[in-house]
Amino acid sequence: MEQTAVKTKQPTGLWLLFMTELWERFSYYAMRSILILYMVYLLGMDKSGASNVYGTFTSLVYLSTLLGGFLADRYLGQKWATIWGGLMIAGGMFIMSVPTVAFLYIAMGLIILGNGFFKPNVVAIVGQLYEKNDARRDGGFTIFYMSVNIGAFFGPLLVGHLAAGGNYKAAFWIAGAGMVIGLFTFILGYKKFLLGKGAAPKDKPTFYKDPALWAIVLAIPMVVLYMQGHHTASYISFAVLAAAYYMYNKKVNRVKTENTAPLTRQEKQQIAVIGILAFFSIFFWAAFEQAGAALNLFAYEYTDRVISFFGHSWEIPANWFQSLNPLYVVIFAPLFSKLWIELAKKGIEPSTPAKFMVSLWLIALAFGVMLLGAFALVGNAKISLFYLAFTYLFQTFAELCISPVGKSMVTKLAPARFVSLLIGVWYLSNAVANKLAGVYSGYFQRISNEQFFLWLVIVPLAVSGLLLVFLKPIKKWMHGVH
Repeated sequence: MEQTAVKTKQPTGLWLLFMTELWERFSYYAMRSILILYMVYLLGMDKSGASNVYGTFTSLVYLSTLLGGFLADRYLGQKWATIWGGLMIAGGMFIMSVPTVAFLYIAMGLIILGNGFFKPNVVAIVGQLYEKNDARRDGGFTIFYMSVNIGAFFGPLLVGHLAAGGNYKAAFWIAGAGMVIGLFTFILGYKKFLLGKGAAPKDKPTFYKDPALWAIVLAIPMVVLYMQGHHTASYISFAVLAAAYYMYNKKVNRVKTENTAPLTRQEKQQIAVIGILAFFSIFFWAAFEQAGAALNLFAYEYTDRVISFFGHSWEIPANWFQSLNPLYVVIFAPLFSKLWIELAKKGIEPSTPAKFMVSLWLIALAFGVMLLGAFALVGNAKISLFYLAFTYLFQTFAELCISPVGKSMVTKLAPARFVSLLIGVWYLSNAVANKLAGVYSGYFQRISNEQFFLWLVIVPLAVSGLLLVFLKPIKKWMHGVH
């Protein structure tokens, strides 16, 4: 009986990491939900420039995980990478409360670097809690990822009212405090519950002799220019992309040296499928990530957010709509998981490429709702908040067809010796999509609302049509992987 209990009960350390991640995601999504509003309505940045900065920032948040994961594996270990990452994130949140563009860039730089150190390494420690074939592993990761949605749900809610009243300083301090709570949770519980997991590697290379590290050092001047606001998008994107490319190219060469067996024709085709689907996913995420910028601005300026009850009226903060997606995920993710299982039992579960195609249809439907809302705007009138509520609902349905499916697809198709590298490719596609999302958000109000949302319907449908054309050869190259 005792042995069975050990195998079925989740490690206590999981709950420590659950709370650590919950507070970090609370901090990040609280900040993200008000960032575009802060830049436009308090700092006075124009919407196009603010959207571009926002897109660059969220793009680099993804790219930085490649750097943080590399440095942790090679030098720091996951424990200290997580601690340093948390400190940088908290510092960035507090600095962002100073209402100047210069401090905004400094804060963004710290949050980007901090996220790179924190996010991949907390996940890595979760993995270290289990043996390779531990039956509890999948359930443990499911529990862990619930913390992301819980934090993302409550973050915008707690800071929304403050931001709506113009008190962005207090809002960012609450976001920073959330990270501090998460960091103290991790530090205080580490020794008792994690038992040395994530320690620094014993055989780490000589610091100054590592060329990959110098690639990062050479990127630092670009980071400084970014913080000072000089051609931000071009400099920082080039710097981190160059560093990421250099390190991963080095990693590939090392893997080839250690494992001289050449890739088979089947492996090459399966890797090609990962690249092809990652490319198609860019168009999905570029549309999906309008949530933090264009849809946030639309909620602020064009949505009737006043609700009345018992003779009293109250205006919902614009950023509260950002909490709908994580709420919908918590509600509908188990239903989608059950749906795929039931369809599989009947032999009619869609293939992975088909699910990608469905996600593009659903994201087009989501923005079709916004297109109807744009046409409903007459004069100075505002539209019902239900347009945004249903838009986020269909967005969530679309997300559930591609996000968990995409990551699973990479692990199933990638040769064992290239799994980490190809997961990096998947995250790179997310980074590109976030940058494109920011660029396109810059056209909000530079073109009519009808045109803006129409293109977000047309492009996903066109891309899904292209995917449909290549559906059969893609499935053939998957060689039986569903």
